[in-house]
Amino acid sequence: MRVLEYGPSCKQYSSALKMSGSASVAQRRHIGLQQLEAASASTHTFLGPNKHLKFIRDEDAGDSVLVSTCPRLLQRLELDGSVGQLLHETVQAQQRLFHSGTGALVFLAGVWSRVALECLNRGMSVLDIKTAMSKALEVSLQVCKHSAVSVREVRPGPALKPAGRDTTQCNLKHSRHFSSQTESTKTDITSIADAVSHGCKTSMRLVLKACMLQSREDAQNSSLDIQKLVACSIPGPSEERSCVLHGYVTLLPVQQASVLQSLQGQRLNIALVSGDLCEKYRHVGFNRPAHITHITHCVSSASLEERWIENALKILHEFGVGVVLVHGTVDVKLKDRCSSVLVIEGVESTVVKDFSACTGAVPVSYITQLDERCVGRGVTVSRCEEHESVRIEAASSSLVTAVITSSVPAKLQILEDEFWSCAHRLHHALKDGKLLRGSGITEILCIQKLHQHQHQQTETGNPQENLVLELMAEAWMDYVSTLMLNSGSVASKAEAWTAIAHQMRRYEDGEPMVRAFRDLFAAGVYDNMTVKCEAWRRALDLVLLVLQSDTEIITGGSEDLYNDLMYL
Repeated sequence: MRVLEYGPSCKQYSSALKMSGSASVAQRRHIGLQQLEAASASTHTFLGPNKHLKFIRDEDAGDSVLVSTCPRLLQRLELDGSVGQLLHETVQAQQRLFHSGTGALVFLAGVWSRVALECLNRGMSVLDIKTAMSKALEVSLQVCKHSAVSVREVRPGPALKPAGRDTTQCNLKHSRHFSSQTESTKTDITSIADAVSHGCKTSMRLVLKACMLQSREDAQNSSLDIQKLVACSIPGPSEERSCVLHGYVTLLPVQQASVLQSLQGQRLNIALVSGDLCEKYRHVGFNRPAHITHITHCVSSASLEERWIENALKILHEFGVGVVLVHGTVDVKLKDRCSSVLVIEGVESTVVKDFSACTGAVPVSYITQLDERCVGRGVTVSRCEEHESVRIEAASSSLVTAVITSSVPAKLQILEDEFWSCAHRLHHALKDGKLLRGSGITEILCIQKLHQHQHQQTETGNPQENLVLELMAEAWMDYVSTLMLNSGSVASKAEAWTAIAHQMRRYEDGEPMVRAFRDLFAAGVYDNMTVKCEAWRRALDLVLLVLQSDTEIITGGSEDLYNDLMYL
């Protein structure tokens, strides 16, 4: 059982951000950096594989939600201030692109805000702080570049095979990511998946199963196609019922159950609608013609809708359409009157695109645009009895759906987020072809490198840059010690700092890295190189942006000293 942290309400969190300016901070008036540090502190328990869940409660509405990631937490908080909004937007940008790395991003934004504040407190100029912190980040990024290992070097860990009887392993023998095709250099995708699973073995098994289903369509392309992967969350069945199925799976509308029954076992025509399927829908950019008067006293809006519904049904019947996939919403009355057509709304644009490519269907904005050329063919539908869902398939498609189930509705979102995180970590591992050693080892190498640069600066006589390098190294120590504390390997941060220092001495004395850190960190854990580097860059960019904003508020933005800083 994971520990549940019952967090304060949304308003209480927001109040904490607004009141974070202490007396000492008020003297310096760099309130934004303090707010950023305060916001980051609330997410420290999300760092590492053993995330502590939080309940976010809205006392006004009486609603509550269980969250386990930074994006979900920030979504639920009332972030009225500019700093909170900047943090939220930065995290969302990272999440949309990578679906991971947000925990490190927010943590580093907090500790690096503390570094900037300490430098300000010691009299450093804003420009010097920016220059020195940017240099420290570049040193760390160079460590990533030089310490990255090829995915071929990933050693097989514990068996991580898809659930069920089909335990065939996917080998990247002919993948475009690897040029060699000899038996000795074949890379087992299960080893890579295990290395980047970060403890989420159940979710990663679903990802492996999805990879295998996609690969059956193309034996020479055993990579994971994220664009042809969908997740469907279904409350009710136990988590053991989660599975991966070929095709598009979605919850079955109650009113369409009898329609599905009559369509099973047939090869059907399909229509795709890129917008809403209702009389009042107008596409984006639509402008009503000017200088036209509509006389409506003879025709009511109700009769206009009725005529539209009759026309839509007539068109669907004329072209023998059995399935309609709609990206937007569907008119309720139309759905109720579709006795022989399965209409599914809220379909992702990637799914619409895939069915278009595989069936020849052309997406239309309005049902009245449908003609013979726009209708696709060769679709089958079936009912998943144990999940109360419908599966829609096209024979030549490699689209697969991960059906995620839980008897605890509050866990469904967490399980789906976990699945997507695993899928994207594996996807980026195969795409990059390189990985970084995880469990904090890469960050410890950054500490060592920063110390080396610090000694060099001491010799050349640059005390300000030397200070920043020292503080940035301490920030990495804070990160690694928090990671160790959350993983349960130490009882306190002080113990973690002592252990890290001991292992670093062993490494500096010439002991190989893997052996030096073996007693301290979990073996066989790796991180995505691109994801990690981008999270670090975004974190520092955010800190420097808030630093600049604070400075411009204080100075009125009139001093030439700040001309070279980034602009909003």
